[in-house]
Amino acid sequence: MAANKKRTTPIGEFTVQTEQVLGKGIEAYLGIPYAKAEAFGLPEPVDTYPEKSANTGYGVRFPQQDVPPLMNHFLKMPMMRPEILTNTDKTSEDAFVLNIWTDGTDAKKPVLVFIHGGGFTYGSGTTPLYNGRYLAAKGLVVVTVNYRLGIAGFLPVVKADGTLSANRGFYDQQCALRWVRKHIALFGGDENNITLMGQSAGGLSAFTQMLSLESPQYFDKLIVCSAGEPKCLTKERAVEIWEGFQKQNHISSAEQLMKMPGKKLLKYRMPLEITSSPVMDGVLLKEDTGSAMAEGRFPVKPVLVGSTGDEMKMVDNRSWYKKLGVAMNEADFQKKCETVYGEAGTRLAEAIRPTAKDLPDLQFKMIEIPMFHASVLKALERFAKKTEAYGYRMNYIPGFWKGVRGAYHCAELPLFFGTIRDIPDIPKEAMALNLRQSEVLQDDWIAFMKTGALPGAEAFAVSEKIRIYEGTGFEDLSFPQKEEVRAVYDGDLFDRLKKDFMRGRDQSFIA
Repeated sequence: MAANKKRTTPIGEFTVQTEQVLGKGIEAYLGIPYAKAEAFGLPEPVDTYPEKSANTGYGVRFPQQDVPPLMNHFLKMPMMRPEILTNTDKTSEDAFVLNIWTDGTDAKKPVLVFIHGGGFTYGSGTTPLYNGRYLAAKGLVVVTVNYRLGIAGFLPVVKADGTLSANRGFYDQQCALRWVRKHIALFGGDENNITLMGQSAGGLSAFTQMLSLESPQYFDKLIVCSAGEPKCLTKERAVEIWEGFQKQNHISSAEQLMKMPGKKLLKYRMPLEITSSPVMDGVLLKEDTGSAMAEGRFPVKPVLVGSTGDEMKMVDNRSWYKKLGVAMNEADFQKKCETVYGEAGTRLAEAIRPTAKDLPDLQFKMIEIPMFHASVLKALERFAKKTEAYGYRMNYIPGFWKGVRGAYHCAELPLFFGTIRDIPDIPKEAMALNLRQSEVLQDDWIAFMKTGALPGAEAFAVSEKIRIYEGTGFEDLSFPQKEEVRAVYDGDLFDRLKKDFMRGRDQSFIA
């Protein structure tokens, strides 16, 4: 049972939750403000706390749509499990907070800064899945970050004075990173050994910060899970998106939006293009990230990039097939290959067909490759030209729901954070295997955070191998289906497949 106490530091007095975890005394500092901002304004740093308590001491989140828990009883979607939802957090439009877990301040420890996913529309740093207490018991200082979501965080808007406001959620993340570099030593962290990690939308965010003008000075290593390099928008395209949003929703001005409470903003659908596309505003990003990556204009930092073996199992539900455009018979599938995917799509389908259990599974695997695996390979090949880059594939299947979702999107997170032990309804035998794989993954990635290398692995530039986590161990193997995957990102099939799926995704509630 956690107990509260107070701790005084040079920047303020903090509320601390203390508990015993795996035989270690762990301190949790929840709800520490790192910034403040006006509606649709850029964040201003906060790093001194004259009030009696610097932090809330509990979980806080930005406004977001809640998923009815009963829905997941029928859908069995990993992204809707109770441990990944944030219903217990307090909702606030002033949720510019970060959270810290540490085993004390006696010695400097490697720091992990984690940016949560959620399609840029939901999530929180105090999501149970990302609780840092188990990693803190392993000798890390863990920091999770909140950032503005949805319209408030990412919709480009043109203000009355003609200025473009964009990338606000990314600036929030940057502001938090600046706070961590400056103050984490007060919590036992080594300010000169900070690893930035993100998964899904958080992975794309971490990638964006790596390529931004300012953020790289605030961290030393990078881990990107289930995401690739962002596809940037020009200022001109951002303005077009804003104008289209105005017309579609009968919004007269940015000022009209600014006056709306965060809860009311949730009724508007965020243009899907901006959920994976930062704007080249000249301040956060000066150039297209694709060009920067291709030409090696990125910082030299150790990088670990990977994906899971069954990324698209999260939406493999018959009730969504029609919206996602999944063909149910061979004739319709062949027609779609001819009209939508082209010759390259047909070749890809035939190359991966032997690994698919049925026709819908084949199509989800086709979507999975450009959205996840091709992004990983592309990033590895580009990073490897300049820095130490390592890759992974999580094929291990956790034991709940009898493995029906496979190695699903974010399957590595409960294993890495160690929170797999908190997930209910896992049979005892399966949990024992989960904990063994959790130890393997933690040992590997903590070593990477300490040294910048996966223990026993050669960098991708040397071997072109990635670490495959499967069973209760791992094996270093050549990138699976490398030539087929490379063909996807070398042509336009990537965009064709992604747009086809995202069009269906935009018509549903999937984040």
